[in-house]
Formats: sequence, structure tokens, C-alpha cells
Amino acid sequence: MFLYYFKGSVSNFGDELNAWLWPQIMPEVKFDEDQSTIVLPIGSIIQDTFPAASRKIVLGSGYGGYARKPVVDKAWSFYFVRGPQTAEVLGIDPKLAITDAAILLRAKADLLDPRPKKHAVSFMPHWESALYGSWKEVADGAGINLIDPTADVDHILDELRATEVLITEAMHGAIVADTLRVPWIPVLPTGPAHRFKWMDWCRSMNVAYEPDKIGASTAMEWVKLTKISPNHLARRVTRRVGWTIDPFIRASAIKQLKRVAKLRPTLSGEAICVERAEQAFEKLELFRNNYGMGKL
Repeated sequence: MFLYYFKGSVSNFGDELNAWLWPQIMPEVKFDEDQSTIVLPIGSIIQDTFPAASRKIVLGSGYGGYARKPVVDKAWSFYFVRGPQTAEVLGIDPKLAITDAAILLRAKADLLDPRPKKHAVSFMPHWESALYGSWKEVADGAGINLIDPTADVDHILDELRATEVLITEAMHGAIVADTLRVPWIPVLPTGPAHRFKWMDWCRSMNVAYEPDKIGASTAMEWVKLTKISPNHLARRVTRRVGWTIDPFIRASAIKQLKRVAKLRPTLSGEAICVERAEQAFEKLELFRNNYGMGKL
């Protein structure tokens, strides 16, 4: 049984949660390289790129629009999906739209224990923004703690738990913050392709998706992620003139980050969070009974 999740050019918190979480909460389920059965956990990874003959088992993942949607046939099994939009796109039972699988972090009771807050406000950019931008300089300029989405999962979880309010461009920053009961403020992703999945998850938790906007932190980040000017000429020009305009872009980002930090944060209702977690636990137990202890 193969545990599939996205692996980019750098580590990404939301995706790397899979390697961290599943061995801890399902140690009896043995994952290997056998792709005759593929498990789709945390991530926007429901797509048409898997072998037709493989069994596809969806355990809390979502459709993100990054690839064509699959034809749902008997090779697909759904325990639960991230949200209503995923269910609508796939044409499956809306009751399967529970929430993102990262809510299963609540199975780790120690993560829910109160701890001292070191940071009044933290900011987590999307991993691509972190790759192409200058967010450490922006966060420092705004007097706000930066949580690097490419850092070690344990470190990020520690930082989230030590934060009073999280500003986040990264969706799994919001999901995990909400799961751990840390209020969060959504920021519109610079890359438009990343926005569909936010609405999907927010609808699952009965919260409004009302992101604010900070903008990019460098010219290269804007060019790389907006896809408005994807050609090589635009990138060459950006490399040459970026050093002259980047200070102004960073200054604007600092100003906007300071402004956003004063906004009222969001948090799903306690009852909804507990209910969604219990529903996900029930599906997890069903999966464990079906596939645990070497039954496959």
C-alpha cells in the first residue's frame, strides 16, 4: 500500500505532515512502494494522474484544480474528503465532505495541551512565496514572527502552539492552527491556483473565507507566482531590475503585514471542530479495521 503525497522542490509543511502524522496514529498500517493500492491523505491530490488499475483510497484529501479531475469509478474508495467543493466536483455523496485530514492531529492529545505564548502574531507564507520572496525581511520589518513553511514539522508545530494569532497564506497553516485552536487570519495567495482549495476547506468548517491581501515581497516572487508574465524575457528583466524595485515592494509588504495583524482573526466554532474531528476519527477507525494489521 503506497502513501501518496505531493513532494515539491523544497519541503512543505502541509505535505510533510503526512510523513509525520500517519506512522504515529496508524503504526499498524504498513505503507510501502506497492502502488497497486494508493492512499490519498493530506493534500490537494485527487486527480487523474494515477494508474487506472490501481485502487485509490481517499482519506481526507481534496481536489485542488492543479490537474484534471478523475473519472470516479469502482477503483476509487472514499472514506472522506476535504470539503463540499471536492464532493461537488467529483459528484460523490456530500456526506463524505467532512474536512481536511490534518484535523487528525487532534489524535495527538499532547498537541492540545496549553503552552506559553511566545509570539503575539506569526506569519506563514505559502512555500512558493517563501522560495521566491523575502518574507523573513518583511516579517522582521513588521515586528512579526515568521514561521517558515519549509522548516521541520516539529518546529512548525511548536511555533504554531506558541503563537496567539497566525496570519497565513499557507492553507495548512490555517487548518493546523484551527485544529490546535489558534486564531488565524487568511491572506490571499499570490498564486491564483491556490485559492479554490481554501474555500473548500472553509466551507467544511462553517467559516467564511474572507482573505485580505498583502502582495508579493519581491518582483521575482510576483512574476513567478502570478503567471501573468511567465515568459523568460520577463524573468530576465526582473533579475536585472529587481534590486532597484524590491526595496519598495518589501516596504509595501511590511506596511500591509502590519495592517493585517490588527484585523480580527477567525476560528471555527468549538462544537464544529470537535464534531469534524470525531467524524474523521470514525472514518480513520473504519480504514484501520479494513486495512490495518497486514490485512491487505
